Amino acid sequence: MSWHFTLRSGDGHIAQHLRGSDIGWHAGNWYVNSRSIGLEHEGYLARGGAWYTEAMYRSSAALVAHLARKYDVPLNRAHIIGHDNVPGTTPEGVRDMHQDPGPYWDWAHYFELLGSPLTGSADPGARSVLIRPDYALNQPRFTGCAKSGDCPPQGAASVWLHSRPSEQAPLVRDIGKHPKGASTYGVYDHAARASTGQRYALAERRGDWTAIWYLGQKAWFHDPETARTSVPAAGRLVTPRPGRASVKVYGRAYPEASAYPRGVPRQELIPLQYSFPAGQFYSLGMTSRATYLRAGALDPSRDRVVRGDVRYRQIQFGHRIMFVRAADVKVISQEDPR
Repeated sequence: MSWHFTLRSGDGHIAQHLRGSDIGWHAGNWYVNSRSIGLEHEGYLARGGAWYTEAMYRSSAALVAHLARKYDVPLNRAHIIGHDNVPGTTPEGVRDMHQDPGPYWDWAHYFELLGSPLTGSADPGARSVLIRPDYALNQPRFTGCAKSGDCPPQGAASVWLHSRPSEQAPLVRDIGKHPKGASTYGVYDHAARASTGQRYALAERRGDWTAIWYLGQKAWFHDPETARTSVPAAGRLVTPRPGRASVKVYGRAYPEASAYPRGVPRQELIPLQYSFPAGQFYSLGMTSRATYLRAGALDPSRDRVVRGDVRYRQIQFGHRIMFVRAADVKVISQEDPR
């Protein structure tokens, strides 16, 4: 394991371990590692309310704001992500991906400190929603902070996602996290959670409930008029191109086989176990050309960057970001008719 910066809880002290041009191994996904700078914040996920101090938030935000200016990184949740938003690279690896920083990290406060508040859109007809509960008032149930029983009530940045518009309805399923079982209310289980700042396509509203498209299904969260947990949001969406019943979803945006030069092993394009069916929409984060970095161990002169012709679109597919081939989907702007 390696990462670029460590943030201390007590006073926000920053320790740097790698240069920005170096690649760390912190996210469990080589594609993401090779394109990111990794921060580790001192603390325990299940006790984040105690470990995530104001000093830590302020130091971290100042550092990230500096890095964003230096490397021209947009300040939004498609680019500023937690380890718990990083996708698995293969179906077998999905269930063991990172869970930090977890539900107690106050993303809204963090983005305020970054100077880019998560305010959403003023357009009431917006076709996306931004998850935005009031951190202090939003105290959903979690289990697993101790050996038994519920976690102590405290502010959180997540909302639970149900299969129907009812608190009694089962949580939506994540076949990658729980291939044979149901999602749980565990503090380490993000299978049926949406987090502050994440943008999803609006699927339906019914009474005090809002539905979004999530992991190939309709997912409902409590969103009453008197205490909204989301706000309207503008932004582009993607949907399968006409004639396609569904498109494949990937955990990395690697090049086509013909792009690899002699001496660089080809990386197999393995889709994840999820399905993106026709008729569903997901928020578009960024579009990029397929790349793969073949690292030369401790000798950077042996590094090889393979660039393909295939383009990928990063989408907010579940709690984690994922990738689809640009050729497989149609981009829908805010102004386009549904």
